[in-house]
Amino acid sequence: MREIKKPAFNIGNESVEVYLTAMTAKEIFSFSKVSRVNENPDKGYQRHLNESRAKSIAEYLDSGNIIPGAIILSTQQGVEISYENNELSMTLDNNSLFVIDGQHRLYGSHIAKTDVLLPVCIFNGLDQKAEVQYFIDINSTQKGVPKTLRIELMKFLAEDETSIDTLRSKLFSELGSSPESPLYGRTSATASARGKVTLVPFKDAIDPLLEGDVLSQFSFEDKKKLLINYLSATEGVLEEIDGNNDRLTTSAFFQAIFKIFDKVCRMSLTHHKSYSSSSMKNILTGIKPIDFSKHSGSNQATVSGMAKEFSDLLDIYSKRMGEPTDLL
Repeated sequence: MREIKKPAFNIGNESVEVYLTAMTAKEIFSFSKVSRVNENPDKGYQRHLNESRAKSIAEYLDSGNIIPGAIILSTQQGVEISYENNELSMTLDNNSLFVIDGQHRLYGSHIAKTDVLLPVCIFNGLDQKAEVQYFIDINSTQKGVPKTLRIELMKFLAEDETSIDTLRSKLFSELGSSPESPLYGRTSATASARGKVTLVPFKDAIDPLLEGDVLSQFSFEDKKKLLINYLSATEGVLEEIDGNNDRLTTSAFFQAIFKIFDKVCRMSLTHHKSYSSSSMKNILTGIKPIDFSKHSGSNQATVSGMAKEFSDLLDIYSKRMGEPTDLL
């Protein structure tokens, strides 16, 4: 047994005794235990330890970062605890502190090269039922950052104005706010919205092109102009197919049509010596025979299948374009 004393705050109430303090990772590790379902089916309730995730946390810490989230602990039977004048005294032994939440942060911190200081919330007097309830409450109310918001926030982390994150963010913003763009008023940066393109399909569609043979050679303004031309050409062809352009903002179609962007640009340059909207619309006319009913859903299989049929139809159309129109 070992007595340790820590500056602390009493953040509990009349029914729950809990203290907020800080302990080093190795200190917590030496006194704590985790009860996992795969190790103790009858009493365990924690998830299986993902060592890869823990190693990533260790690398994150060794890079000089900190983890502000508290490790949630519960004192076990035999622990002597007292609190006076903002000081928490505990008599601890191996397995004296039960990890309710934060096992990956704890293990990752433990294997890090530096012994980092971690915020800790220590519950005292909980039975197993209460520990399980807190575990469920903590993990069922947490909500990850939506992917579309994560992509939007990357613009604040980009250090180079020519980086893909910066270019994508700027293009998304300007294509959605420029009246001449077919995406004007039809983008949503932070949440999914019917009839609007979000950052997730936009990223998947545009990122590969920013390093591609065509788009990479232009200035930002010309990149924007070329994309507007392409979107306008696509919009025009859709109106001829469906009588409207609503399909333009659907996730699967938006990604699929940009998978043939470089091909359409090359064909437009070969046959019309131009990247104008009218030239690309002439090329995209080749996709009009497509049967969209064969490509339902929004997963990557749908995107790939639709893009392949677009490409195959363009190959057929290209051969016809090279044929003379008047043999007599």
